[in-house]
Amino acid sequence: MLETGTILGGRYEILKKIGTGGMADVYMAKCHKLNRNVAIKVLKNEYVDNEKFLKKFQVEAEAVARLAHPNIVNVYDVGQEDSVNYIVMELAEGITLKEYIMKKGHLSAKETVELSLQIASAIGHAHGHHTIHRDIKPQNILVSDSGQVKVTDFGIAKAANSNTVTSTAIGSVHYISPEQAKGKYCDEKSDIYSLGITMYEMVTGQVPFDHENGVTIALMHLQNEITPPGELIGDIPESLEKIILKCTMKKPEDRYQSVNELIEDLKLVFEDTKGSYVGMAPFVDDSPTQMLHTKEFVKPEETEEEPEEESGFVDDDDEEEPRGMNSKIEKLVVVLAAVVGAIILISIIVLVINSSGLFRSGDNAGTEKLTTTEESTTEKLEKVPVENYVGMTYDAALASIDEDLKVERKTEASSSYEAGYIIRQSLESDQEVEKGTTIVLTVSTGESKIEVPDIRGYSQKSATKILSDQGFKVSVSTKFSSSVKEGDVISQSPGAGNKISRGSKVTITVSKGENKVTVPEIVFKTADDAREELSREGLKLIISSQKYDSRVPEGCIISQSPKAGKKVTKGTGIGVVVSLGKQPTTEYTIDNTEE
Repeated sequence: MLETGTILGGRYEILKKIGTGGMADVYMAKCHKLNRNVAIKVLKNEYVDNEKFLKKFQVEAEAVARLAHPNIVNVYDVGQEDSVNYIVMELAEGITLKEYIMKKGHLSAKETVELSLQIASAIGHAHGHHTIHRDIKPQNILVSDSGQVKVTDFGIAKAANSNTVTSTAIGSVHYISPEQAKGKYCDEKSDIYSLGITMYEMVTGQVPFDHENGVTIALMHLQNEITPPGELIGDIPESLEKIILKCTMKKPEDRYQSVNELIEDLKLVFEDTKGSYVGMAPFVDDSPTQMLHTKEFVKPEETEEEPEEESGFVDDDDEEEPRGMNSKIEKLVVVLAAVVGAIILISIIVLVINSSGLFRSGDNAGTEKLTTTEESTTEKLEKVPVENYVGMTYDAALASIDEDLKVERKTEASSSYEAGYIIRQSLESDQEVEKGTTIVLTVSTGESKIEVPDIRGYSQKSATKILSDQGFKVSVSTKFSSSVKEGDVISQSPGAGNKISRGSKVTITVSKGENKVTVPEIVFKTADDAREELSREGLKLIISSQKYDSRVPEGCIISQSPKAGKKVTKGTGIGVVVSLGKQPTTEYTIDNTEE
């Protein structure tokens, strides 16, 4: 446990402990570099000596740090100082969804859908970045006062080794998928199952399977059918009930195949409350445990019994057991006797053969047989398991692969997987192979990129064909140009020579020709009015001259050039002659006064 005041990474000051989990303790700390409070998850001491685990922890934590979503608790930093391994996270507000449900008893269908959409959005974002949560449960979901959801602990369960994953699963046994309970590989559909159980708890206030023994709960996930939530809470829309039941189907192939499918159905809950749009797999009762409870198997022989013995019990003084129980025991004794007899008989035959030396090729025959058995046992011990590494980063896969397997790396361009992620593997998962076997991992180099051709000066039709033939999408914009003919390409983005992925968009700008406008009629208008009208068309008024004109009022335009109706380029100046009005006359006065 860290003491208050401890400084990590030269910047994070521990303020107080705010929580603890199966693998880590959580502290509130202050980041002195950015002057903000953060949450720091510190790995517990019992895990710090496992080098393989630490490497996985580091790789996965860095992968989770790349997730950026409003409903995911952000990871800011990952570090190690002496024996302290820590992850620095956003200090999210609110209480856990588990506490929120306990506080309210159960949530309304409306609130369940609203919160589930946020949780599903967060999980879907992680799945899009090849990250499986593996431990979705209300304890890992925070709800703020405003109703915003924050999902935490992404990737931590995936970072653990096989033993840790098992213990984590048992700790979260109320929410684990059947394939997790079996210890098999988990994918996106495992998270969908856990989200379905979480939705069930939101809407009913209880988990579908509960018992004081964790192993029993795990078996319930494998064998027992979930009681429909509508039988516990009466006001649940049938659509929401169907969605929850589809999420929690035993077989992964019967669930939603992606979180996006689930989100689309959740959005329709109140539009079609009957849920006719929810595609449910037909129910097939193939549970092997059901045969243990059929009446035909345990039915006692029909005999006349005393009334007081109809219940199947007898008095303490009566040594006789119920007839049905005697029948079962007799059958069991016969079977066991036959098995024991067969074992004794085989043992006698083997003893006789060994004593007589029959089939013995020499004195060392028995030794050879023992050695062969030992070699067979050794051979079994030399087997190593193969997991599913597709969708993992190459570094994460290396950290997870048993050191007794040899790894060969190949690369290939892919539009489905980001660079560095594994596309395929040569050995199938869920099998054991001999020690030293080589597994070939094909790693994505990202989408194959091709060079953008130069299509400037081509006609729009020709440029579009050239780009489309090379696998690009074409977007067209237009622009006036005085230097490029109307209909030809002026420019392109990205520019020629750039390498981009096939299917990417290339925008071409096509010329609309010169930007021409029609000259308006401005004769007889005042110079001010004419100037305003020309400005609206993008033209300029130029007063060429002024002269007297008795027909045109002073200040008005006598003539214009170019004339009205002619097409000119925007910005052109229109020359005008402005009237000075009627020309004044000169009067002469003759003084005829005689002296």
